[in-house]
Amino acid sequence: MKKMKNILKHFTLIFAACLVTISCDYDEDNFALLSDPVDPNATYYIQFKDASKSLQTAVDPSDGSNIDISTTVTVGLLGMPRSQDIQVNVAVDPSSTIEPSMYTLSSTSITIPAGSTSGSVDLVTNSDLMPEGEVLELVLNVDAGANTATAGTKLVYELERIKFCLMTLEDYVGTWTGTDSWGYSTQVETTLVGGELYMNGIGFGWFQDWWGEVIITNTPVKVNLNLYGAFEIDQSDQIAPYLTSTYLGAPQTPYYIFGSGKITNTCDQVLEFEYSYDQGGSIYSGTAWGPQFKETLTKS
Repeated sequence: MKKMKNILKHFTLIFAACLVTISCDYDEDNFALLSDPVDPNATYYIQFKDASKSLQTAVDPSDGSNIDISTTVTVGLLGMPRSQDIQVNVAVDPSSTIEPSMYTLSSTSITIPAGSTSGSVDLVTNSDLMPEGEVLELVLNVDAGANTATAGTKLVYELERIKFCLMTLEDYVGTWTGTDSWGYSTQVETTLVGGELYMNGIGFGWFQDWWGEVIITNTPVKVNLNLYGAFEIDQSDQIAPYLTSTYLGAPQTPYYIFGSGKITNTCDQVLEFEYSYDQGGSIYSGTAWGPQFKETLTKS
């Protein structure tokens, strides 16, 4: 029996040694694979990283001047990073409808640095030279010779200078209608009191239907409207609650409201903003049950 135990002991040691040897060989082989230098002759391909997109100019709220569109044009490497820089050409397609004077590309050659998988150039419009309210296309092609990918080699930018009309506060007094982000029809009334714009009717559809509360009183809220585009409802301006209500006959804690947005079209008078209710410190923005509360209103 003792002899058998010695045999088993020696066999166990030999088996363990074999495992260690195999494990070391395996680790060394895989380490060698991981640490091998990148094959400089390995195939790679180049394509645009971004999808085609639509972009609009903006208006500086301080003086009404145009804010140019500024974006980054990025190309990407399909394959392992290279040990040397890669130069990629970007050409404007003849189908483009925007004039060369209306934009600037920082370069028509993009460098993908060694060890990296992407490179980029900057695109900036000269918005003052663009026609108002007209969508212009800038179509770009990427050219990396034989290394050009078979897809993602054309990028279309739809660029628009928004049409801007300077209004007065009086122009925003009246009835505004639209559909909120929950699908409820909205009718909002705006009034001018002491040179300040006030709004009433925001969110009534959702509040009385989905939320199920009955509105007892509602107080118009002051709107801070910059005629160049900025829009804000500041809760600190509200002396009285926006809404008081009951649920199943029981009075509820009053609601205040706050929100912000912008005039997305000053000429057609389209106002878009997101908002939330504050009920005794509990904030309801809609996102707990569906989309963020949002109104898109057009003056009737």
